[in-house]
Amino acid sequence: MIERRAEPRLCLPDVTGRILIDEHGAVPCIASDRSWSGIKFTLPSTEDVPDAFILTIDGAGETLVCRAAWRKDDQIGCIADALVTEWP
Repeated sequence: MIERRAEPRLCLPDVTGRILIDEHGAVPCIASDRSWSGIKFTLPSTEDVPDAFILTIDGAGETLVCRAAWRKDDQIGCIADALVTEWP
């Protein structure tokens, strides 16, 4: 199998987080691996997740602005465009 990733990935020990769908809704997720610019996570369903979204990572205090790069029924690989350090 040929490795096509531009950056090495770090396996994560089931780090939990939330995908903010809109100002009223969020979906829980579990991150499984991460690189400098991307992250893969599992969630109950990807159907309601928009192409661009906010991802919060529990315990790390991170909030990321993300774009979906690919998706399956219960997984999304995303590109982290920006780290949000404070809310307006």
